[in-house]
Amino acid sequence: MKKLHIEPGKSIGVVKLGMSKDEIELLTKNDSVFYMVEYDIEDRCKFIQIASSTKESYVCEYSDIDLFNTKVSDLVTLLDNISPYDRNHFEVGYTYIFPKLGLSLWRPQNISEDIIHEQWFKEMSIENQQDELKHLYFESVSVFNVKT
Repeated sequence: MKKLHIEPGKSIGVVKLGMSKDEIELLTKNDSVFYMVEYDIEDRCKFIQIASSTKESYVCEYSDIDLFNTKVSDLVTLLDNISPYDRNHFEVGYTYIFPKLGLSLWRPQNISEDIIHEQWFKEMSIENQQDELKHLYFESVSVFNVKT
């Protein structure tokens, strides 16, 4: 499996913060990775995001950490030791922003492994249980410019 390198505050794969819209379109036109990119008023990239569906073809890594295949609880601890996340963000549990790194991670539900012991979880079909357990991992990774 190919590796997609994530460099917080700088890039995801070949797409780099500060690139022009034209540069990004040229670099990604034959790329199988789907990037969600936001631009500033000068059409320069200011935000890059990829979804966990990328993990079907790529291992998305930062500092040898697989960002989509490491459980939220473990990943947040690892990254928090590198640089603290914003504990005052209104969506903590769903969204973890590491402002000094220029990295954010998101998932649609705030769950923990403890749900497997809950009666409502045990009563679900295996398929629905597996669907719920996907939320133990992040669904998107984003990089952004670090404010100095």
